[in-house]
Amino acid sequence: MMPTDLATIESEPHGRHVVVRVIGELDVFNAGPVAAQVEAAVPAGAHGAVIDFTALGFMDSTGIRKLFALAARLIERRQEVRVVVLEGGPVARTLELVEFSRAAPMHPSLDEALAQLGTGSPPAHEPG
Repeated sequence: MMPTDLATIESEPHGRHVVVRVIGELDVFNAGPVAAQVEAAVPAGAHGAVIDFTALGFMDSTGIRKLFALAARLIERRQEVRVVVLEGGPVARTLELVEFSRAAPMHPSLDEALAQLGTGSPPAHEPG
């Protein structure tokens, strides 16, 4: 667990994948360090990453930009990316407004994201 002013990062391996949980708030003051820690938590040998935002209460525009950039970097490394958001929550609504699902599929549960991660299938359900 790594605290970064208003946010905590937790990561754990799940087979060939890594789940990274971001807990707290993501804003202009911590988005850069948090994005760097999330990227560092995904080793180059991992097939993919699930970024779990279900315990994230707030994300501002800086956080959104960093998330788009993070997804692009992981995809450049040939790693699949999935994002888990609390269905109907403020982070899910924000990511839906900016059409984040064009960068990486969003899922309402960790189990669904992990199930889809290795298959390359489109998400079965978009939160909202």
